[in-house]
Amino acid sequence: MKILDGKTLSEKILKQISETVQSISARPPRLDMIIVGNDFASEKYVMMKEKKAKEVGFDGAIHRLARDCAESEILQKISELNSYDLVDGFMVQLPIPGNHDSRKLIDTISVEKDVDGLTSTSLGRVFKGQEGFAPATAVGVMKLFAEYEIGIKGARVVIIGASDIIGLPLLGLMQLQGATVTIANEFTKDLSEITSQADIVVSAVGQPKLIKSKYIKLGAVVIDVGISKDPLTGKLSGDVDFEDVSNVAAYITPVPGGVGPMTVACLLENTLSAWKLKTQVS
Repeated sequence: MKILDGKTLSEKILKQISETVQSISARPPRLDMIIVGNDFASEKYVMMKEKKAKEVGFDGAIHRLARDCAESEILQKISELNSYDLVDGFMVQLPIPGNHDSRKLIDTISVEKDVDGLTSTSLGRVFKGQEGFAPATAVGVMKLFAEYEIGIKGARVVIIGASDIIGLPLLGLMQLQGATVTIANEFTKDLSEITSQADIVVSAVGQPKLIKSKYIKLGAVVIDVGISKDPLTGKLSGDVDFEDVSNVAAYITPVPGGVGPMTVACLLENTLSAWKLKTQVS
């Protein structure tokens, strides 16, 4: 079993970003984030993103809104950031609590500033293989495959979770590279029967230790995108029972230290690209 070390790969990407920022004479790139409420995983990711953005030399700000805020408040903040020329990219941290229309809110983000790649236009470009910003988490997973030279063409893939953040964009990116992809959701029957036939299993549902060794065939690649608080221990947990699954998997991502750091690095990489397009720096 080999660990897919997202922490080390992300540090390499961040170093490259930092060197680029240090070499420029223009203003640094700026990434802003909007967070509504105080969801455990969302808070953790936002703080991690802010920390890494500062380390590579980015400017930015976190815009915090109350859990019970009106939808108009979120729309107003998005409008302000769309119009603010010094903001190169920004994102709304998901999930958005309450009864807000997340798709409506995300789609009001300017495509040129959609560095999280979650607008309908950005997602459509992923499936068409067109230029644009692909969702950072999905890109991070693809970079791990490339770094460890894991073949995707012809692979049988099962993605558990059909979210816009990871499931759908990863489906698009992997299909473009020739994989045969199945998306499993809450209505999927006999999940272990489906996943145990896959060469690659990606879980992104946020249920601690959902995936056991019986779900995985010998020699498969296991990507754990889930992040939640284990109700028994109170500690950070992934979807995969790491100790159990590592006995059968050929490659596996840990939590923490796997996909999470890659998400942050790819978000900053997207922001740097947005800054380059705006400032016309190559």
